[in-house]
Amino acid sequence: MTTVAPPSSPSPSSSPSPDAGTSTTGAVGRPSFGSIMGRVPRAAWPLVAFLVLFAIGGLIRPNLVTVESLIGTATFAIILAIASFGQTIAVIQAGIDLSVPNTIGLSALAFLALVGPLGPLGAFVAALAAGAVIGFFNGAVIAKLGLTPIVTTIAMNGLLFGVILLAFNFSELTVTPDFVIAITSAKLSVLGISMPAVLPLGLALMVVLQLVLSFTGWGRSLFVVGAAAETARLAGLPVDRIRITGYMLSGALAAFAGIVIVGYYQQASATMGASYLLSSVAAVVVGGASIFGGRGSVVGTVGGALVLAQVATLVTVLNLGTNIQQLIYGAIILVVISLYGRRRAA
Repeated sequence: MTTVAPPSSPSPSSSPSPDAGTSTTGAVGRPSFGSIMGRVPRAAWPLVAFLVLFAIGGLIRPNLVTVESLIGTATFAIILAIASFGQTIAVIQAGIDLSVPNTIGLSALAFLALVGPLGPLGAFVAALAAGAVIGFFNGAVIAKLGLTPIVTTIAMNGLLFGVILLAFNFSELTVTPDFVIAITSAKLSVLGISMPAVLPLGLALMVVLQLVLSFTGWGRSLFVVGAAAETARLAGLPVDRIRITGYMLSGALAAFAGIVIVGYYQQASATMGASYLLSSVAAVVVGGASIFGGRGSVVGTVGGALVLAQVATLVTVLNLGTNIQQLIYGAIILVVISLYGRRRAA
């Protein structure tokens, strides 16, 4: 018969030592470098990258390290971020919106064309509604017909370009309403620093959207659908409706970006949104969003836009040309997607 001895208290030699678990702590129990880095919010890394690039710009040309230069870069970045906020919504739900460029163009031109008959406010609402309708068709085709987001939205982008060419007389769309200029390109003084109104406007929009994503049921469900759509469906979430409304918000935000761009640059053209096709995706992925869905933030998108804006500044300083800038943006997207792909496979 085997006798079972009562459990005894662990001896000092058998108890775990403070040195155990060296993967997360140092030799004297302090957190390791990897553990500390893991605690840094993902959205903070683009800001770190921006500061590094800003310092590099200062080394290349010292007169770039000024408040005026920083405001100029931040202004370019916030306009790009506003154009990328809708893309962020699409990517979080495991989609993509490649109709952003011509949604920007169509909505901006529609706004200018409707100012006369509807007035500035009516034209503003109509332009946002046009963007939301475009997003509705994108979302409905993706959710109900099962077409892939890339095919659906790139086809919509081509369709919208045809509508732009057929529907508008560009020579007549040259007057920008004063109220749009007032909220975009008009100069404000904040703590003695002069800046265009679009900068605080974009930051305010960032705060509102981040609150929606973080603290509303719809915002949280967007992440759930992006991470595991079938699980969300089994849990009773209206996946199709969430996707459609996500694309509607993406379209409305792209339309708002078009109005902002018109107000700031005070001009519109058929191809005014073309440069935002690649850069909007790059801003989102550099900002920490996963192209596979389920992760992202508009705060990170602003950080990603800052990085791309500083890249554009360095390209200009080095006189490399816009083709090199687009090449760099494409390389950034490929690298980031490759890294996420490897992590997902692991």
